[in-house]
Amino acid sequence: MVNIIYRHYKKGDDGQLADLFNRAFQMNGVGIVRTSEEWNWRYVKSPYFEPDMIQIAEDVEKNKIVGAIHVNLVEDIIFNSKNYLIGDINDVSCHPDYTRKGIATNLMEMAMKYMKKRNCDLSILIADYKGFARSKIYLKFGYVDVDGELMLVNFPNLFKLFTDLKKFASLFPIFFVISYFPRFIYRIHMKLSNNFNNISYEIVNNKHFEYMNAANKIIKKFYTGVTSYDKNKVSWARIDVPAERLKPTYIIIRKKKEIIGGAVITHRNLYSFKYNLKIRIGIVHEVFLDKSQFKNKRDLHFGYIFLIDKLLKAATRRYIGVLIYNSCHSDIDLIKAFKSMAFLKFGSGTIMMKKLNEEIKSLKPKKPIYLPTYITFSTP
Repeated sequence: MVNIIYRHYKKGDDGQLADLFNRAFQMNGVGIVRTSEEWNWRYVKSPYFEPDMIQIAEDVEKNKIVGAIHVNLVEDIIFNSKNYLIGDINDVSCHPDYTRKGIATNLMEMAMKYMKKRNCDLSILIADYKGFARSKIYLKFGYVDVDGELMLVNFPNLFKLFTDLKKFASLFPIFFVISYFPRFIYRIHMKLSNNFNNISYEIVNNKHFEYMNAANKIIKKFYTGVTSYDKNKVSWARIDVPAERLKPTYIIIRKKKEIIGGAVITHRNLYSFKYNLKIRIGIVHEVFLDKSQFKNKRDLHFGYIFLIDKLLKAATRRYIGVLIYNSCHSDIDLIKAFKSMAFLKFGSGTIMMKKLNEEIKSLKPKKPIYLPTYITFSTP
């Protein structure tokens, strides 16, 4: 008889929690591998962390952590023009040998109690629309689908891609046409256009706070569910990182001297131990543009194209073979621009929210939902 106890995080759990994450997310044959140091940075070193955020199931006979749910971050957001406190559900994981034993349900009950104790108004998570967790756990706990999630993928540095995937080197010409031809055509178009004469760009590794001040100002104008980056959050997510690959590259778009748009990328390694593969993937953390700076939809489209082209240029410099951005379905203008730049589109999941404050009448978003990567990728 398995003896499972339920508790919260305590010092020394980091290695087992990192191992649990790796085992659980390698069940499909591919995933990011997290070290204990990275796990500690992601959670314990996050702003305003407390041990009760981490719900743990432990097999006491084996002294082994077999399940976990992370409620992190807990932060203020602006949702449909109102201020709320939200709890983010992350890294819902169960050891492959302990699935279908009710562990995740018990951990979710603990997570609900914690968020109610913190007086959270809302909770958010990302789920596989057809997955077991959504149908058997999240819906039963009152989470509802509020928008779809799309994964957009491109291949900025083909030399790196086919260094990682030598078996597919014969496909290089096809990927070359797909990846580079649209960028070439749009660059010619923009050079011939007078609309971009006063638009410039920078690709830099510093300017953390100048970038985030602009992002905070612009993103909240066009998105809902927005969480601002303050000094503590920027220092945690962008500066005091545990590995070189987690240091950001900023793409800053200016009109004259004013920042009107930007994006930021880092990179991780994606592993498939089953197929003996390691692929460098770039993660786009946000893409934003001040739409009010453009006269019409056509000019806005080319503004996004300009930004995405520089994003791909930055990814090429970082020697990134695969670049990924996760977006909500309703961010139509941005998705259209990504597709024009030959990004492949995959329906990767659903965005789910739950009301913890019954005074909230509707969870239907009035604007596209802002999706931080610490929710979509569990990476700040």
